[in-house]
Amino acid sequence: MRPFRLAAIAAALFIATGTAQAQDRKPCPEGLICASDPATVMRAMDKAGLKPKQTTDKQGDPMIESDEGAYHFDVYFYGCEQNKNCDSLRFEVSFKKEDENTTDLANRWNRGKRFLQASVPEDGRFVAAYDVATIGGLTERNFADVLDWWTSMLVELGEFFQKELDLKPKA
Repeated sequence: MRPFRLAAIAAALFIATGTAQAQDRKPCPEGLICASDPATVMRAMDKAGLKPKQTTDKQGDPMIESDEGAYHFDVYFYGCEQNKNCDSLRFEVSFKKEDENTTDLANRWNRGKRFLQASVPEDGRFVAAYDVATIGGLTERNFADVLDWWTSMLVELGEFFQKELDLKPKA
């Protein structure tokens, strides 16, 4: 009888979790920015002057390509259900494989930064990313702050590279 009771409890928890997740996947409330509605993200980025272009990633989930200053970056949509109803965003800038791309360099960046985290995957690229949950939606002001943090961190990343790698600015 005990295994049956455990199975019933596990099934009830599974159903409750599924119901809670389904409730979290409500349409994006009007006037808010949500990963579940890529058009809202596009409009907010366009309003910020980032010239977004909507595409899809390798899994078929929505993705946005954009540029800020000298950097091309992507915005990935995560927590998607069948390529829709996503719950979070990942702003990511990636630099091609170079000898200077080391985990030590990424760790030096990460020691002093809270929002933008760097890594060097096995393929040798240097990647910096900023993750944002949008469940329930973000106000325009909140999302403008997200974009401001992102663009500010890109500027700081460029300064970090110049300092750490002793790069000379292009004339």
